[in-house]
Amino acid sequence: MSIASKTKAKRIFDLYEKHKVKGHLVVELFGPDGKLKDRREMENTITVLHDATVADRMAGGTDALIDYTGIGTTSGGKSTASTALEAQVDRNQNDSNTQGAGADDNDVIHVATFAAGEGTGALVEAGLFTGAADNTLQAYQDFAAVNKAAGDSLVTTWTITYGAS
Repeated sequence: MSIASKTKAKRIFDLYEKHKVKGHLVVELFGPDGKLKDRREMENTITVLHDATVADRMAGGTDALIDYTGIGTTSGGKSTASTALEAQVDRNQNDSNTQGAGADDNDVIHVATFAAGEGTGALVEAGLFTGAADNTLQAYQDFAAVNKAAGDSLVTTWTITYGAS
């Protein structure tokens, strides 16, 4: 490959990386006393359905926006083409969906709380959805078990970054 071809390939790759949609998930488990018991941070997978949702909205369409988070007890088997979690045990409307500020204005932060008694068990997957009960998986992540007892609460914070402005 010539130097000109390598340079062109690098520019294309850099452009792709600049405009890539990236997700980051923080999962926090709190005991009945409100004290943090477990905290996980990880990158997550963005689905092709999310790509289509964003394109629809940018073109003036009416696809629903992300407003729900689901959690489940079975991992694996998902891909960027997946539309649902493997074994969802609960899905809640998000507490908030906000745009970042300043240099982070290309971020959207989705926060959801699963209170005591909601979605208990060995949780190993989470996903973002546009609807309360449909197959509209926008982003997901599998992780090592977070053991949520009946008295515990769980907070998920997803940051979806659009490009690298």
